[in-house]
Amino acid sequence: MLTLDGYLLAPRRARFSLTYDTYETWSLLLPRSGAFAFEVSGAPPGVARFGDIVICPPGGTLRRKMQTPVSFFHARFSTELEPPVGCRRVRDLDRLRADLSMLEATDGHADLVAAHVVTDLVLMTLRAHHDAPADELVERATAYIHDHFAVPDLSLGGLATVLGISPAQLSRRFKAVHGVTPVLYLRRLRIRKARELLVETDDTLQAVAERCGYRSAFYLSRVFSNHTGQSPSRYRHTNRV
Repeated sequence: MLTLDGYLLAPRRARFSLTYDTYETWSLLLPRSGAFAFEVSGAPPGVARFGDIVICPPGGTLRRKMQTPVSFFHARFSTELEPPVGCRRVRDLDRLRADLSMLEATDGHADLVAAHVVTDLVLMTLRAHHDAPADELVERATAYIHDHFAVPDLSLGGLATVLGISPAQLSRRFKAVHGVTPVLYLRRLRIRKARELLVETDDTLQAVAERCGYRSAFYLSRVFSNHTGQSPSRYRHTNRV
């Protein structure tokens, strides 16, 4: 079903070694943390964050530029499947984390494990492509949330105004695609970013709050604790290596 031609599990870095490349085989690129802008032959450009998988077809060119320091996974492979070209967001983030953890934990048969992981990633993109209803407005809403999640005043009403639709219609269409409302999607995105910053930086809780769209450390702490069951300080202490 799939033959792995090469892969790289890269630690956090400030830039890619190459800003673009053309591959003879299929290739995929996904961020484990941080965000990068991308352009793929035959697909719309965008910004990828954790949960996004960018796929480039054989003979296509993949351009990328880091927006923030990124740790990432890159693989080249041959397959009889037809993965969707461009960026697909997977819904099962726990499954994605488990796949990446397998790559980090393996102490033997690394190539076999990597081939299994890449196969699973491709299958997840195929499922995401098959399951996601085509809704350009929701795609625009999702991109806007990712680009503006650090703005404290971002709201359902404000997003609906930008898109020229009523809040009720936006919420209904957004939930049909993502399974959650825009408000919950935004909250989860902010908490995920807070988790990254708590583990990967020494920023104060106030600084983390401001980078995640919250005006105060107190409010972030309350939302974070309700969402994760742990205080930010406890989460930072237990998840640092």
